[in-house]
Amino acid sequence: MSENSCSSCQSCSDGNCGDRLPPGMLCQYNLNQETSDGIMVFIELIESEGALRLHPSVPGILTKAREISDGRLFGIIFAKVDGKDLYDEIFSYGVDTLYHMRNPKHHGYSPRSYSRSFSEVIKRVGPSAVLLPATPIGRELAPLTAALLETGLTADCTDLKIEGCRLHMIRPALGGNIIASIVSDSYPNMATVRPGAFSDVKKETGRKGTAISHPYTIDEETEKSTSDDILDITESRILISIGNGVRKPSSVDYAFKIAESIGANVSCSRTVVDKGWLPQTRQVGQSGKMVSPDIYIAFGISGSVQHMAGVKAKKIITVNKDRNAPIASLSDTVIVGDCDQILRKWADSLQN
Repeated sequence: MSENSCSSCQSCSDGNCGDRLPPGMLCQYNLNQETSDGIMVFIELIESEGALRLHPSVPGILTKAREISDGRLFGIIFAKVDGKDLYDEIFSYGVDTLYHMRNPKHHGYSPRSYSRSFSEVIKRVGPSAVLLPATPIGRELAPLTAALLETGLTADCTDLKIEGCRLHMIRPALGGNIIASIVSDSYPNMATVRPGAFSDVKKETGRKGTAISHPYTIDEETEKSTSDDILDITESRILISIGNGVRKPSSVDYAFKIAESIGANVSCSRTVVDKGWLPQTRQVGQSGKMVSPDIYIAFGISGSVQHMAGVKAKKIITVNKDRNAPIASLSDTVIVGDCDQILRKWADSLQN
């Protein structure tokens, strides 16, 4: 590492910090060093009782990352200046280097800005693995970031192991009947971790680390609020769920109108997410969320094992052209008909 005099770096006694590193950066740590054995964790923050806190799933993920890897543990937070109040706690869970992403106009989660900045930091650090909690935000941020990095992603992991520099991502498959261990040939290996998967938390009070304050940009013209998209469908008592049997994108709008009128929320199957009609935060099933509403109204959902693994409803109402669809045998009420027509007529009747 080149050694250039940097009088602004307060942590260096000899002033040789190199490349104008920010205050607090240790001289002996080279940002451009090989870190292919390191792990980067997205540290999600929440507001509770007027204070900024770590999401409950984060300490477990950090503890697990430290347990399985001898490399450096990197963390990243997006926060205003009050994010500094969490440094000591974050370092106590094993983080060596924390990137504090800051913007004066920061007002909370912004998927495009976060994913762009997150991917840039990952490219700079070069970790072998990147982990995020499988929260509504994490489920959206992970695929956006993976796409920018052109790497793979494994969702909803319940366990993690490392052999060499390769992450083994472990998760239930086939409706929970088997446990699959997934490896990826692309780097970094990326995974989201199911909240509550790692409950054993190890904390070392007084442990020190390096915090790097780093600016990030917000594209105000293209950035849109996704507060609706990150609503937790697991809290809904009534769900109107859209499947592949719904053929028209306009029918999704009718589903939202109905949901607003009757106090429900809208969810979907994986095929609808793949079409780009709804975000993954609204997906129900093995690779989505497990929901337990009082009423689950399924439009055009066949009832695959993978989807029904996520449905624990008190009452299921099915609307489908196929009276012999697998979901019919699991439903309390079956309505045979065209899903698009029924959604439109139901929405019109409520409006009138």
